[in-house]
Amino acid sequence: MLDTNARALVLSAGEVARRAVQAFEVGTEEEAGELRALIDAFNELHPETLRIADECHREVAKTLAGSTKGGPAMRRRKETAAA
Repeated sequence: MLDTNARALVLSAGEVARRAVQAFEVGTEEEAGELRALIDAFNELHPETLRIADECHREVAKTLAGSTKGGPAMRRRKETAAA
């Protein structure tokens, strides 16, 4: 990505990196505190989010497997089509 940006700007990769470092602003202590709080919230919620996503993935896989075998999903489609 650095090389791509450098070519697009007709600059060396080193010059792009130097300009990026010069443009970087650390921010205030208040902003850093807000960022730390967001990171803490993410770290707290992330495992549960992954667990829920895994559970949903398993349910979708079971549903899709059932629909190819004439399971409940297939029966619902036939019932809906007949109505």
